[in-house]
Amino acid sequence: MRPVGVYLDREALEILDRVRERLARELGVGERHVSRSMAVKYLYNLSRVKLESSS
Repeated sequence: MRPVGVYLDREALEILDRVRERLARELGVGERHVSRSMAVKYLYNLSRVKLESSS
């Protein structure tokens, strides 16, 4: 898969950083081991599960 550049504003970056911190704690790893891309995928999967359960 080719990387795609996306512009994120400051608020979006702050949200992703909070998600990275939370995900790192859940996984028991350092925050540097959780990329922003992983945080986006994690949020996507959470939303997908929530949408499927509400259907």
